[in-house]
Amino acid sequence: MNFSFMQHVRIWEEPGALDRLGELMRQCGHARAFLVCDSGIVSLGMADRAIQAIRKEGFTATLYDRVRPDPAADIIDAGAELCRSEGCDCVIALGGGSSIDVGKGVNILRNNPGHILDYATGSRVMRPSPGLVAIPTTAGTGSELSNGLIVTDPATGVKVPILAVNGMAEYAVLDASLTLGLPPTITALTGLDVFSHVCESSMSVLACELTDIVCEKAMTDVVAFLPRAVADGRDMAVRRRMLSLAAIGGWMLACASAHIGHSFAHVLGAKHHLPHGLACAWSLPAAFDFLAESQTPKIRRIGEILGARFDGAESPRAVAEKTSEAYGGFCASLGVRPPSLPPLDESDLAATAESIAREPLAALCPRRAEAETIKPLLARLYGL
Repeated sequence: MNFSFMQHVRIWEEPGALDRLGELMRQCGHARAFLVCDSGIVSLGMADRAIQAIRKEGFTATLYDRVRPDPAADIIDAGAELCRSEGCDCVIALGGGSSIDVGKGVNILRNNPGHILDYATGSRVMRPSPGLVAIPTTAGTGSELSNGLIVTDPATGVKVPILAVNGMAEYAVLDASLTLGLPPTITALTGLDVFSHVCESSMSVLACELTDIVCEKAMTDVVAFLPRAVADGRDMAVRRRMLSLAAIGGWMLACASAHIGHSFAHVLGAKHHLPHGLACAWSLPAAFDFLAESQTPKIRRIGEILGARFDGAESPRAVAEKTSEAYGGFCASLGVRPPSLPPLDESDLAATAESIAREPLAALCPRRAEAETIKPLLARLYGL
């Protein structure tokens, strides 16, 4: 297998970079920006700062602030229609993962015909889509460097991952000052999303020695820096490290991808309307359990990073259990605990297991995902 270990997105990492956004547009040859964000970014004044920075250089900006959590495909389609009608030559996505995914989708449709869900199955070819600038305001999804986006199908409520190698950001602006003062809960949940990305990537069928080195370092740093970010939201050095780790997590998604943990998280998150970071945190132990036999050395190393101690005599199942226990302790130390949810009946359990087995990322799991082997893991998650 010929393996390409590349990162194509150009990165500007500097506190205060948002206020020089117009300079970046000039450098890239853009003049009419389509600014994608949510209403919270507007109320915090970040959207206005971005627009002022753009206008300072003599350029224009159209604001699109209709982003919602778990954004539906019609939000992207409507944004793309407005973007084209306004004659915008670039898309600037400012916010969390939902805003960046919407911006990514809008920019794809700025360069390609049709609706965003047309590109979910690979049946329609996606042309290269330059002109996206991604500016994360949380340290979590890594969408600014990843090669995909997650869209909710409004007809079914199902989260649909779309591979977008030709729709990645042209530039990622990492301005850690935008993350200062984020509430502890948001900091914790987005940081656990980072951990899940590099953790799952390390166990993927696409993993290799190079990705292992990056993922192990990233996991180690999340364990070291995330508690500090939760404890003190104004520590710039810690915020810069977490924002960079989130971007690296996105890079690892592009290289090795997430898999069964995110399959659980996507299905259960949509089913119960959970924040993505919480869904990932809740689901990761199921991934350890599912891969206990095939990924024992890696799961042991993940456990060691989390502070678990092993004597070398543990069975693969015991290694997975110790690692899950250490991970649960880490989450609890951040104030994150499993959600309290109503139990599933047998038919709902079976249908949910089938949805997880069919979720596209499950195909990258080192063990074949089948509903019958997923059902007992679901039962454990729900305490059945």
